[in-house]
Amino acid sequence: MPSYPKNYPFYNWVPKPVGIVILVLFFLPILTVGGTYSVNSTEMMSGLGIISEHIQFTNFATSIGMAAFCPFLYRLVLIRREKMMCIAGFSLMYIFSYICAKTDSIFLLALCSLFTGFLRMVLMMVNLFTLIKYAGHIEAYEKITPGNEPVTGEGWDKLDIERSAAQPAIYLFFMVLGQIGTSLTAWLAFEYEWQYVYYFMMGLLLLCILITFITMPYHKYTTRRFPINFKQFGNASVFSIMLVCITYILTYGKVLDWYDDPTIQWATVGAILTGGMFIYIEATQRNPYYQLDVFKLRTIRIGFLLYFLLMVLNSSAMFVNVFTGIGMKLDNFQNATLGNWSMLGYFIGGIATIWLSVKGVHFKYLFAAGFLLLGLSAMFMYFEVQGAGLYERMKYPVIIRSTGMMLLYSLIPTFATQRMPYKYLSSWICTMLTVRMVLAPAIGTALYTNILQERQQHYITRYAQNVDMLHPEASASFIQTMQGMQYQGKSKTEAINMAGISTKGRIQVQATLSAIKEMAGWTLYACLICMIFVVAIPYPKRKLLT
Repeated sequence: MPSYPKNYPFYNWVPKPVGIVILVLFFLPILTVGGTYSVNSTEMMSGLGIISEHIQFTNFATSIGMAAFCPFLYRLVLIRREKMMCIAGFSLMYIFSYICAKTDSIFLLALCSLFTGFLRMVLMMVNLFTLIKYAGHIEAYEKITPGNEPVTGEGWDKLDIERSAAQPAIYLFFMVLGQIGTSLTAWLAFEYEWQYVYYFMMGLLLLCILITFITMPYHKYTTRRFPINFKQFGNASVFSIMLVCITYILTYGKVLDWYDDPTIQWATVGAILTGGMFIYIEATQRNPYYQLDVFKLRTIRIGFLLYFLLMVLNSSAMFVNVFTGIGMKLDNFQNATLGNWSMLGYFIGGIATIWLSVKGVHFKYLFAAGFLLLGLSAMFMYFEVQGAGLYERMKYPVIIRSTGMMLLYSLIPTFATQRMPYKYLSSWICTMLTVRMVLAPAIGTALYTNILQERQQHYITRYAQNVDMLHPEASASFIQTMQGMQYQGKSKTEAINMAGISTKGRIQVQATLSAIKEMAGWTLYACLICMIFVVAIPYPKRKLLT
């Protein structure tokens, strides 16, 4: 084990509380990336003249870059050259942020987002392991080093308990800071322009670079051989292209009419070819980038399935934004402010997870509670759309859903990695991020948006059939609107047209709310089925290696 200076990674004159604050500060520009596209879509669409699918695609590109980093996790964290990696990482993120702020090319925006996602994970993991060592005097990377695994069942059980307490705390840290970053980006886009989100990030990045220069000494690498085989970046490129093709299909399928469009056809061919190439390369290489054998572990397969179900169902979070946007006429900033209530849910879920895990409550009951809370959030929306919808009431589905999310988010990895050899850990994290941030959200978003559109059309047709001049309420509303337009100086023809548009708008709003109500009910049933499933399946512990 290498030795480090007493106050690593800082100079000895830096007080420890100040060092901790500095390391936490480093996470702000890293986590602000998460809110760049999620809450600024309207501003970017109007500013660049693009459709919402472009924003979704670039957001997925960031997540793909994050997943592509994970197989390098152990080897990059092991370098332990905080100053060099922070300066290089923050500088590159500055360049990519500048390009994103200035470009109007979707291709360039997505490409820079991909690289930014990779750098985001590099800096996040390096700073996390450094923070744990600096603040807690714990060499966390020993918990991921192959060969350091426990050798007895009791040792593994102790490690599982430690993970059950540590992972909720880590997830709580990241999710709270991420939500703060999202709120900042929403405020900047609301008060100024969407480009100021990147300018804000660039300012933070410059501040981080300056602080790094002032407070951190340069540490030489302790071994002659660099731990990363740069040939594996080719494997990472194939992996990234495969996911880009898949997300392109899922994101643009609806607007391009699926396989009637040649780009969707070519993306499918690209996904199949790169997928086959990736499997062949990883199966035949002596030192693979990704350990395909990870799927031989039953806990990994179940963890994969649970994360998939969780993130598909979590796509139902769109109900709140659609309802508040269409039914309550709220803007993106108000929706982002409403999303801040998720931090309360994260705190509740994190504390509950740690307490119940320490008490020895079985995984299946905690998983069931998580899916139940997701279902209760959907049930709240089912009944809420019947009323006028009060803004202060919309915090409740946000809090309930985020509490369930924290339960599942933090404990699925603990379950999946039970008695798992450390050599599989980076591949599992890659799998987890791929499912959690790319595949399942893309599938869930495509599923919910397509079904929502179909149900909207169903209800528009249904309600339009009942709206004619023989309908008393419709007739009175039409005449009232027409007369109001005439009083404002409009001609009779103009007034009739505007009254017709107003009536059509009311039908569309009513149809959208009805569609949300129906889909919320389906989501509730799906969550209950998942709850029964996680209680019914067996949870045998993996046998120890001999």
